[in-house]
Amino acid sequence: MKTKLFIVLIIIPLLMIGFCGTATGARTIPASNETARITVTTSAAAIGSVTAHTEIVYVQGNGNLTDNPPLGADGEGQSTISYREDTMAVNGAVSYAKYTDLDTADKTGTGDNLYTERVVEYSADGDGQTGGRMLSDESILVDVVATGTVDSVGCCPWGADQDQVLPATHDTVVAGSSMDVTEASVTSQSSARTTSSSVDTPVELSYSADIRGINQTPGDMNEAAVGSATIYVDAHLQEGLGNETAKGTDVTYSDVTSASGLFDLAKDITYTSA
Repeated sequence: MKTKLFIVLIIIPLLMIGFCGTATGARTIPASNETARITVTTSAAAIGSVTAHTEIVYVQGNGNLTDNPPLGADGEGQSTISYREDTMAVNGAVSYAKYTDLDTADKTGTGDNLYTERVVEYSADGDGQTGGRMLSDESILVDVVATGTVDSVGCCPWGADQDQVLPATHDTVVAGSSMDVTEASVTSQSSARTTSSSVDTPVELSYSADIRGINQTPGDMNEAAVGSATIYVDAHLQEGLGNETAKGTDVTYSDVTSASGLFDLAKDITYTSA
C-alpha cells in the first residue's frame, strides 16, 4: 500500500482592533549578534554493516536563556529545533548518503535554519549472510513559546513594527519515521525555520519520507520494500488572545501511517505558523 499525504497546519490568531500591526501565531525570534553555520556531507557503503547517528538541538531566545523557565512577561520568547537520526544496518549490502545544514542566522520566508536530506539503500541478501536487517529512526521537532506583548517604539525584542500586538503562543510539532526492514530504498528530507528578524516570517517545519523497494518498478508490489515502517506527525498548537494570558486557540493533531510485509510508504508533512 502506498500513502501520500500533504499536511498544512495554519494558525492565524485574532486581529486586535486599535493597533496598526497584525497578530501572528507562533513567531520567529531574531538571531543573536553572533551566528554560526555547520554543514556535514556523509557518504558510506559497505558489504557488511553501517551505523549512523545525528543529534542536533538549537535553542534561540530574545532574552536570557539561562533563567528560563519562566519566560518574562514582556514578550520574551524561546524557540527550539531538535533533530535526531539513528540508523543501524547489519549483515547486508548498504549505501548511505546524507547532507545536513544548520544555520543560526536570521532567515527569510525561503530560508531554513535546519535542512537535512538522506538516501539509504539496504538489502539483507547483499552479503550472502542470514539475519541481516536495517533499523532506522528519524525525527524533527519545532517548539516555539512566547509571552504576549505590544511591540512599540523603544521595545523591539522581535524586530517588529511599532504598536503590534504579539499574543502569547506555544506551538510544538514533531514529525518523523521509523523502520525495520530487510530490503528498502529510503529517501527523506526535513527542514525547520524558527529564526528571523521579522515576525512576518513564519515558523515552519517540513518532513517527507519515501520508502520503497530497490529499483522497484512503480506499482509492482513484488519488488516492494520488505519489513515494516511508520511515518508520523504530532502537533499541539496554543495561541493567546491579544497581549494577555487568555488562551484563544488550542489544537491537537496526530497522524500515523504504518505498513508491513511487501510495502510502499510515503508521506509529505508541512507546518507553518502563518
